[in-house]
Amino acid sequence: MNWIEIITMLSAGIAMGLGAIGSGIGEGYAAGKAVEAASRQPGVSDKIMKTMLIGQAVAESTGIYSLVVALLLLFAAPKDVGLVKAMALLGAGFAMGFGAIGPGLGEGYAAGKGVEGIGRSPHEEGNVFRVMLIGQAVSESTGIYSLVVALLLIFVV
Repeated sequence: MNWIEIITMLSAGIAMGLGAIGSGIGEGYAAGKAVEAASRQPGVSDKIMKTMLIGQAVAESTGIYSLVVALLLLFAAPKDVGLVKAMALLGAGFAMGFGAIGPGLGEGYAAGKGVEGIGRSPHEEGNVFRVMLIGQAVSESTGIYSLVVALLLIFVV
């Protein structure tokens, strides 16, 4: 095994390890808020559950981006390159790993507040759900930027 392969494996680990932090915490927050909301309003637990699951699915997206980047680094990145390319591969792992934390946390927070809002005002489910999704979409943009930069570092630099 050469040093490039070691850097590539390290980069894949960084991308996935850091990338899972935001999604994991965000999804857990949404689940916790859903449990609180369902305990207050058991009659609308189906609405709460739907909102929680969709909110968690959106919050998971940056974790999925991190997985894709990690797999690309492990299986599609060139194995015999110079120092500049090796540092670009390491940068790709850092870009995606750190770039996934904020969106995962933000989207999970929005999902948690969405289920909390539905637990308080079930009759406003449509409005709360719409606002939650728009907020999550905006939060997602930085995760997409990180994915684009990571892909450029892997395949273009």
